[in-house]
Amino acid sequence: MLRLLIRFAGLLLLAGGFAALIVDGTRSLAGGDLRIVPLGVATIELFPLQTKAWQAAAERSLWGPLFELLLRAPLSLTLTGLGALLIAASRKRRRPIDFPAR
Repeated sequence: MLRLLIRFAGLLLLAGGFAALIVDGTRSLAGGDLRIVPLGVATIELFPLQTKAWQAAAERSLWGPLFELLLRAPLSLTLTGLGALLIAASRKRRRPIDFPAR
C-alpha cells in the first residue's frame, strides 16, 4: 500500500514537472527569450511565510549554500527529478536468479 502511495506521489510530481515545463516553454515563446521559473519563486508565491522561515533557518545552519542552490534550480527540473526518484524507489526489486551448479 505504501508503494502505491509513493508511486502515485511520484506520478503527480512528474505531471507537475511537465506542466511547469510547458508553462516555461509558453512564456519563453511569448517573450522571445528563455524564461525559466526557479523553485524559489514558485515556493514564495505558494507559501510566502514558510519560505521566508525556511530561508532564515537555512542561513543560520550549514545547509545555507545548498538551500540557495536548490531554490535557484528550475521548477520543472526539480519536480520531474523528484517524481522520477519516487517512482524508481517504489519499484519492486527482482529476486536474483539462482543458476544450478554444474
